[in-house]
Amino acid sequence: MTHHPDVLVVDDDPALRDIMGAACAALGHPAALAADGAGALDLLARIVTIRLALVDVVLGAGATGLALAADIRTLHPDVEVVLLSGLGGSIDAASGGDALILAKPLPLDKLRAVLDGKHRGG
Repeated sequence: MTHHPDVLVVDDDPALRDIMGAACAALGHPAALAADGAGALDLLARIVTIRLALVDVVLGAGATGLALAADIRTLHPDVEVVLLSGLGGSIDAASGGDALILAKPLPLDKLRAVLDGKHRGG
């Protein structure tokens, strides 16, 4: 049986991208993987089952997850974006728009809550 990805992981670091993808799969959420914004938007256009994008804030080569998050919200408003940052407190929460910004590394219990949609209060 083929499981279609319901999560997109976007990180320019191949090791981190692979680890996050494997963790998502182990928690029952197959993930599509992209190294940059262009790859992410291509996958979102082709894989209609994706409902959540986990996006690194810094994507290398001057690209930002913040810009990608804005593109995803515009082109795929049904896909939730969660930004991941290894930069600690140096990211202004307002700059992420309505995207949640979480610190990397993301503990498995927090990842599970995000994947299961239990990460937002209320």
